Amino acid sequence: MSAISQIRDRTSQAKAWLCDHALPLWWETGFDRANGLFHEQMTLDGTPVPMSRRIRVQARQTFVYATAGRIGWDGPWREVAAAGAEALLRHAFHPGGGTIFSLDETGQPKNTSRDLYDVAFVVFALAHAGAALKRDDCLAAATGLLDWTYANWSHPAGGFLEGDLTPAPPRRQNPHMHMMEALLALHEATGDQQHLKRAGDIANLFSAKLLNQRAGVLLEYFDDAWNPAPGDEGRITEPGHQFEWSWLLDRYQRAGGHDVSAEASAIYDHGETFGVDPATGVTFDEVWAEGGVRTRTSRLWPHAERIKANIIRVEANRDPVAAARVVQAFDMLMTYCDLPVKGLWRDRRNPDGSFIDQPAPASSLYHIALAMAELIRVANLLDANL
Repeated sequence: MSAISQIRDRTSQAKAWLCDHALPLWWETGFDRANGLFHEQMTLDGTPVPMSRRIRVQARQTFVYATAGRIGWDGPWREVAAAGAEALLRHAFHPGGGTIFSLDETGQPKNTSRDLYDVAFVVFALAHAGAALKRDDCLAAATGLLDWTYANWSHPAGGFLEGDLTPAPPRRQNPHMHMMEALLALHEATGDQQHLKRAGDIANLFSAKLLNQRAGVLLEYFDDAWNPAPGDEGRITEPGHQFEWSWLLDRYQRAGGHDVSAEASAIYDHGETFGVDPATGVTFDEVWAEGGVRTRTSRLWPHAERIKANIIRVEANRDPVAAARVVQAFDMLMTYCDLPVKGLWRDRRNPDGSFIDQPAPASSLYHIALAMAELIRVANLLDANL
């Protein structure tokens, strides 16, 4: 069977796992109707874990259900997406501007620290909910939050201040990546070219500062002027982020942005060359910029990002190597989801192949659903072009 045919087979598996199991489970059991909030975690027997609720998780789950209809779920996705949007509009915003970090179990503010990562995901979720539900209030709230961020957190060296939750420096590339993702979502939802221009500014920051041109790799940590952080910290890379940025840069270019294909290809190649065990398909958590594995554990989410980075290469030219990598990454991802209660997952794999026994974090469904949505989208295009 060709790799393209295997992709079609994995697409059927993805639809079944998402639509028959994960999406119903995280709505029926994973949503706290008494308080109007998504649960943060579920134990592997499907029991919600009583704990505080991070705003970023409310945002991620809102995105998942705002896109569930497009994935093919015939469940009440509008109701779920609307519930998530209401939770964000009611609880996410800091009275002084920006967003808060977490709520207690009843929806009262618990940690009001502000963080750029949370801002990015609230904008992202409200953009998707606004588009899917045709709600101008969601789009207006997302735009207002962006405007506040640019007015108050723009950094003279480029990018943004990162708030008061995580001390900086080191400055982090990760929240800037998600700000670019949020800007692209809002551009798609509204057609406002300002959002695409601002995404282009982050793409320029990526090319000029975040990318180590000599090694062709995205670094993680920087000083206040966007130089690599001192010592070993400035050599750390995450293969999952190489794949995630590669997909995001491609999406930016397709939206009408400038040509960033060389940068996207460079980091994709680094991720595949140094970040993946070719024999097993395990994507490592961290590697050094010059090559060599730093952290041999393997979380679930990088495998989802590897699917995304490779499926767009299948879409572009039916690359058989990329197609085989999609299949390998999908099969590895599904080993994390091989549980008696379908629709749950393990989050972290040990170097010996065993999994750490811990509850399933709701935050991972964003990665899984987006990767599977891309797999389904491209498989449908391949079928249409037969």
